[in-house]
Amino acid sequence: MKPGGNRFWGLPCGLLAFGLCAVTAQADPVSGTLYYTTFAGGTNVHKVDYNYNGATFTLSNNTGIATTSGADGLLFAPNGNLLVAGQGFNLTEITPAGAFVNAVNPGNPSFHLALSSNAPNALVYNMWNGGGNTPISAVTLSAGGLAGNGVAYTVSGTNTNNLDVRGVIFDPVNNTWYYGTAPDGGSGTFGTVVFNDTLHTATLTQLLIGTTTFAHGLSFDPFTNDIILNSANTIQQFDPTTGTVVSSMTGPGNFDQAAADGKGHLFVASNSGFLEFVDYDASGLIGAAGNFSASPFLAEALDDIAPLSGAGSQQVPEPASLPLLLASGLAIFALRRRTLGCQTSELAH
Repeated sequence: MKPGGNRFWGLPCGLLAFGLCAVTAQADPVSGTLYYTTFAGGTNVHKVDYNYNGATFTLSNNTGIATTSGADGLLFAPNGNLLVAGQGFNLTEITPAGAFVNAVNPGNPSFHLALSSNAPNALVYNMWNGGGNTPISAVTLSAGGLAGNGVAYTVSGTNTNNLDVRGVIFDPVNNTWYYGTAPDGGSGTFGTVVFNDTLHTATLTQLLIGTTTFAHGLSFDPFTNDIILNSANTIQQFDPTTGTVVSSMTGPGNFDQAAADGKGHLFVASNSGFLEFVDYDASGLIGAAGNFSASPFLAEALDDIAPLSGAGSQQVPEPASLPLLLASGLAIFALRRRTLGCQTSELAH
């Protein structure tokens, strides 16, 4: 880790003597498919292809795939199917093509979702947006999919004045869960949460509060190891190492849920229908001057998008890693780019 932070940068860079390297600034093209929900009824689960070529960001093949009993948060279950929060006592499992698989009662109304891991028996935490002091429940998966109903959790707090949790996210680097209480279009508290999945409790410890904390949607960014917060027209980047917001930006809100792809790209769904895209691969900071960003219109009543990395993302087998060999062929290095330069960080074995 670099001193004072945890933002790492990857290739490309020009190899120099003694393992040092010079940054070669360039855009990082990427393409793929986003799955998203809309909240206006009718066909409410959709997918769309995206393409970023380093100069432009475009959307294509926007397709409705399913009509579920309400639709808000969504993520991929370990078995590869989609789980869709129904904005009520309903959590639905569908295939990526949209075929109905199962539905259960999550124990509380379900709006936002978080997956504890990609294990077949993982927990799906459900957030009841507006649920007051009982906003969380959990469903235990079986064979990677839905089987039984969920259980409501008792939520308490230490040094907090708001227990109405709207989202939680796990930081695998620090082995820590975080929560946010900002309502749609507003600000709120942000902090850590400790789950007891035997006693069905959640204990909150407040870290940030006030009109400048926009923690409605939360996501973990494996590119920087930071937490992305968003609500209203604001997106923030929280560094767990320093305990501070290190970067922020604004766009055409009301921002709801975000997805980081782990390659230095961020996608944020806005209830006003726009999809915010940011390429921060070169800077490591979402609000840095010089970042490429775009805000194309995606859909009326746009709600949430599925994760693109980590637990809850569509798991695609990764190709075998291609190590960078030095001229001698005797040493292999993993190189990571930093804001003001680039240095060799570790020896790959």
